[in-house]
Amino acid sequence: MKILNGSILYVCIFLLCSFISCSDSSSGNSGPDGELYIKVHDAPADYDQVNVTISIVSIHKTGNQNLNWSIASDKSVTADLLTLRNGNTEELVMNKVSVGSYDKIKLRFGPCTIVENGIEYELNLDSAPQFEKTMDFSFEVEGGKQTQLSFDFDIHRSIRKNGIGLYTLSPVIRIQNTIYCGWISGSVIDTVGSKVSVPSTVYTSTELDSVSTKNEPSTGSFRLSDLPEDFYSILIVPDDTLKYHSIQIDSLLVERQKGTNIGVVVLNRR
Repeated sequence: MKILNGSILYVCIFLLCSFISCSDSSSGNSGPDGELYIKVHDAPADYDQVNVTISIVSIHKTGNQNLNWSIASDKSVTADLLTLRNGNTEELVMNKVSVGSYDKIKLRFGPCTIVENGIEYELNLDSAPQFEKTMDFSFEVEGGKQTQLSFDFDIHRSIRKNGIGLYTLSPVIRIQNTIYCGWISGSVIDTVGSKVSVPSTVYTSTELDSVSTKNEPSTGSFRLSDLPEDFYSILIVPDDTLKYHSIQIDSLLVERQKGTNIGVVVLNRR
């Protein structure tokens, strides 16, 4: 009788272990984690500085609307968004996360400031000490692989001026999976053979949104980053439109993970 009971106990333990093993496997947690990398860059705006703090980045697994949130990073990051252009970025997330399908990203903001005409002001976040922005965006995290996303802040559309010294931030952000993207680069100068930069804004658009950047004052170089592979037209508009003509360049092919360099662009004087 004791032998029989021992055999039954052994079978029960074996079946229980098998059930637990199958449950773990079906949940997708048995494999290695993936790595999530998120960088931030910016479109230009007419301010001296826009200093934004992001304290927590959370991601949501596809499924239950209120559950399945996890923290991708709680490392507080503060950056002047206006310095993040032409290939300059700020690392927001670089962490291991569980594999699976995700459909939302949530940013929690900390204290932010704006500098205009040399004067620093508080940048209010919907009248709350901590403001959260939830964005719909679908992406996959695979075991042992890195998923790379980029956030492009459109500061011009994100900031509302409500009066003298009163500013409100309502973030407008373009999200791209960088594995499907490339870029367009070049430089804008005054005359052929010169090294005189012409301060300009460079515009293009994707299927979903507009994209722009300011060229570098010292070199005239620019880079439109994280453009989904496609054909593009770019418009180069000089700051001094009374002195220079704008120019449009069409049929620029952007391929994933590759750069399209248009070289030196000379703006004709009026």
